[in-house]
Amino acid sequence: MSAAHVLVVSDLVKTFREGAVETPVLKGVNMTLVEGELCALLGPSGSGKSTLLTILGTLARPTSGSHVMLGRDLTSASDAELTEFRNAHIGFVFQFHHLLPDFTALENVVFPAALRDGRETARARDRARELLARVGLESRVDYRATQLSGGQKQRVAIARALMNRPELVLADEPTGSLDKDSARQVLDLIAEISQAERTSYLISTHDDTVAARCRRQVRLDNGAVV
Repeated sequence: MSAAHVLVVSDLVKTFREGAVETPVLKGVNMTLVEGELCALLGPSGSGKSTLLTILGTLARPTSGSHVMLGRDLTSASDAELTEFRNAHIGFVFQFHHLLPDFTALENVVFPAALRDGRETARARDRARELLARVGLESRVDYRATQLSGGQKQRVAIARALMNRPELVLADEPTGSLDKDSARQVLDLIAEISQAERTSYLISTHDDTVAARCRRQVRLDNGAVV
């Protein structure tokens, strides 16, 4: 039995306009992701990777084309519907983790659920503790983000991305600011979670070592998949 499609993108175009000047960035991107897939997004600077991730994360809209996730065409959704969908189904991991510095590791992980529910619940805190244990930080739950190492911060960011049980995690250079050992640990963790929870990961990277850990590689060049 084949895995279900989480994401289907067809003829995706994004053109930025400033006055009379048009700058095409995505020029008809076609790609799919299936459940539990670990996929690298490759390409030189300026190829459109960041723009594509922003659209796939529902943080921006395409100029034209189809963006379907979990069977829903998101190009026709309202801003409020996109916000709700994003919070429920998409997680994000960034190069510089973007943790809230005055929050503890636990509070940072709980944050997406608190946004969704309008408050922090005991059930969410239990889920956050479980995730922090999963990423090897059970002894750091009450440490503030400023007290954690770079590798620990990125593991907190991975736990935070999984808080609402998303089907898709978008990772933008998740090991770019880490040393070699920390990067390997983060990649091991991503691969384990992808397999165990059937979470799909799309990882934007310039690092061939990261790309080699992924089962599939999608390469963008000049705004299109090559």
